[in-house]
Amino acid sequence: MRPGMRPALPLAHPGVRVQTLVLLRWMAIAGQLLALFLVGVALGFPIPWVPALAAIAASAALNLWLGWFYRRHDRIGGRVASLQLGFDLAQLSVLLFLTGGLTNPFALLLLVPVTISATLLSARETIALLLMALLLLVGLWFRHLPLPWAAGQMVELPAIYKLGVLVSVGLGMLFLSFYVWQVSAEGRRWQAALVATQTALDREARMGALGSLAAAAAHELGGPLGTITLIAGDLERTLGDDPEFGEDIHLLRQEARRCRDILTGISERAEAEDPFPELQLPALLREVVESHEPARVPVDCRFPWAPGSAPVVRRSPEVRHGLSNIVGNALRHAASRVTVEAGETSGELWVVVRDDGSGFPPDLLPKLGEPFLGPSVSGSGSTGLGIFIATTLLERTGGRLGFGNAPEGGGRVELRWNRADIEAGRETAPQTGTA
Repeated sequence: MRPGMRPALPLAHPGVRVQTLVLLRWMAIAGQLLALFLVGVALGFPIPWVPALAAIAASAALNLWLGWFYRRHDRIGGRVASLQLGFDLAQLSVLLFLTGGLTNPFALLLLVPVTISATLLSARETIALLLMALLLLVGLWFRHLPLPWAAGQMVELPAIYKLGVLVSVGLGMLFLSFYVWQVSAEGRRWQAALVATQTALDREARMGALGSLAAAAAHELGGPLGTITLIAGDLERTLGDDPEFGEDIHLLRQEARRCRDILTGISERAEAEDPFPELQLPALLREVVESHEPARVPVDCRFPWAPGSAPVVRRSPEVRHGLSNIVGNALRHAASRVTVEAGETSGELWVVVRDDGSGFPPDLLPKLGEPFLGPSVSGSGSTGLGIFIATTLLERTGGRLGFGNAPEGGGRVELRWNRADIEAGRETAPQTGTA
């Protein structure tokens, strides 16, 4: 994958809240009791009441124990959650065994625990639960008690029909597990990538605030340190030749001067880095380029405006960090040069970043801007997270990104804003440019 970024973020499996499992199980218990009542009492069909009620009582006892052992908002995951769902599978299988096996229409409910596992648990735990469900399904196909029916009558469905039920429920388990797992994994990838995006943005904001704080601290400390320097100078002139205190006074004067130099340097750096709320677009782009120096290859900046006539844009952390990611990605993959261009039309401002590297793989172009967060298909170790962060941040400012390959070779990223979304300060005369 060409967009070389940081290693993939782990896809967190949040587990499941105990209260959620307990609530779902109570609902299942209520449904099981209702079904037994309707079939056994309302319809008068023979039901093996003792073992069926014992299976339901076991489920209720587990729920009571969970409510006593865990606090309301506790979460469980991994093996504990898979054991809970495995119990639900086994309990439902016992009820199905007592009431007709796969001829019972409620056999479809075997899909539920597997689907919950695919949503919340890891692939390994979901596969283990899926195998267990398939084994129980096959067992119910081989052995089960007759389906409850009117007294003196028995329903015996053809073997081929029961085989069809086995295959349909089994394929449903496989399909739903895979589908739900894919959807859930995609959601976890987006969540992890959005957290990384917010972290990068917060870091950019903190760095700006830190620069302002450093400048303020340097200015505030300058007064007391100047006083100390003056007193140290007077002491040096008076007691500089004293055999007992002279050496300490010289050292005090030197250290006071050193502190002043350090604070002056901090103040100058902080003031240089302090973000201006508005900046001409070429100055902003040069600032982004300079943040990557010294670079592996040179960066050629091409702007059509005369000095002082360029449009003024809002300098936000999103713009700066997003552009920095795009330029950094081009620098990593360029062979000998990166080109940064900018221009304007009557309604838009645009920026194009080109490199002369190998370009974006064609099969990945439709996916750029999404959080891959997985191993690179090209073996480069890239995950696409940086491109996703840049896309997310710049889209917050109204930017629209397009990724492609230049006709002469190399990657090409085009960024466009409506002037009203990014432009600030004075109005500039409309000029026409092309990307």
